[in-house]
Amino acid sequence: MDEFQRQLGLRIRRLREKRGYTQESFADACGLHRNFMGSVERGRQNLTLKSLSIIAKGLGTSMSKLLSGLG
Repeated sequence: MDEFQRQLGLRIRRLREKRGYTQESFADACGLHRNFMGSVERGRQNLTLKSLSIIAKGLGTSMSKLLSGLG
């Protein structure tokens, strides 16, 4: 598992939980599959820019803020 993807997945999970979403409700709100979101949060999914943009928007943040300081 790639360390960057793991860190990003953890950040996404923390932000999602902070905003009161379950994994399933967040995936539904973003129009993504819940299995995909689970893979993202576990760091097993390599995100496209489009998917990252959808997730960032769903979390109410920018892609740059989502990625800031990772790596």
